[in-house]
Amino acid sequence: MDYYCERIDLSFWSEPVNALTNLGFILAGLLAFYLMSQSSNKTPAPVHLKLLASFMVIIGVGSFLFHTLANYWSMMADIIPIYIFQVIFLWSYLRYALKFTPLQTVIGFVIFIVSVVATKVIPFDINGSEMYLPSIIILIVFSILAKVRNAKLDLALLLASLCFCISLTMRTIDQNICEQFPLGTHFGWHLFNSVVLFLLWFSLYQVQTKQSSKT
Repeated sequence: MDYYCERIDLSFWSEPVNALTNLGFILAGLLAFYLMSQSSNKTPAPVHLKLLASFMVIIGVGSFLFHTLANYWSMMADIIPIYIFQVIFLWSYLRYALKFTPLQTVIGFVIFIVSVVATKVIPFDINGSEMYLPSIIILIVFSILAKVRNAKLDLALLLASLCFCISLTMRTIDQNICEQFPLGTHFGWHLFNSVVLFLLWFSLYQVQTKQSSKT
């Protein structure tokens, strides 16, 4: 599977930069685990924070496999963990940061899933990045809701939104600039998205920290 500028043959190391920049996801996950271990609160970290940190690492491993093996099963190892991370974050942010009721959370979850499916039929092609458009919209909506419901901006979420716009742009233009820049820009998707995932986790980590300090 040859989807990126950097790949010029079917060898394992045909995409060394795209492959190795996945270390960013792994480091982000390990940093999240480190912060949880250093917390002054003796209460164990919530399951959703541990899951999100774990999936950062899994995403890095899965994406590394895809950018080295470049076959169907490794592509699934790349895509599926990303979707799972999104689902965990969506549910967790609605429940714990925005304090939605279970019914409201389910409705928000369904809206997101429908919007992702709807990207399959949009009348334009942006190099396979269509499926991530609902995620950007969700982050912006969450930022607005956080300000309305909590009377305070979620700076981590806002910064994640900005970084995600940059990373998605770099993913989208990769195939269009191969002649001018043979390395491509997909590696930027990895690096900026590593920051995005950590900031999403950190946003929820701050929520948990504030709640623990009140108890």
